[in-house]
Amino acid sequence: MPLGRYFVFIGSLLLALLFLADWYLPPIAPPARADVDRSIIRLHSRHRWPERIVIDTSLPTIVPPPATVAEILPEKSPPRDRSPREAFAQAAPPQAVAPAIAAKPAPKRRTRTAQTGARITSFEATDFRGTWPMGW
Repeated sequence: MPLGRYFVFIGSLLLALLFLADWYLPPIAPPARADVDRSIIRLHSRHRWPERIVIDTSLPTIVPPPATVAEILPEKSPPRDRSPREAFAQAAPPQAVAPAIAAKPAPKRRTRTAQTGARITSFEATDFRGTWPMGW
């Protein structure tokens, strides 16, 4: 398998170059910087938050007295028997709906016009020779 041999060869070559670079180059010194005293850092902002809303939950909740159904609904006489046709008495008559499909316009016909003048097929007429050097 030539592909497997390729990966083994290239991988071992890169590993050998890594060991060589580690042996040849000087070790990297850690960066010299002073540790920051983080106990003094104080952040201030100019943004003012709205005042705190205090909700007093120690007060009792005001509950309205329960209302009976008879107090809410007015007295009605029992409904009389009605026929289903009475529901159509107040219905509006249906309006005529226009057809949603519009007629397609007739396609335009393409016409050919006769070309006036002769066609030029020679490279000499377009002055092609003067553009490029000889042999191109």
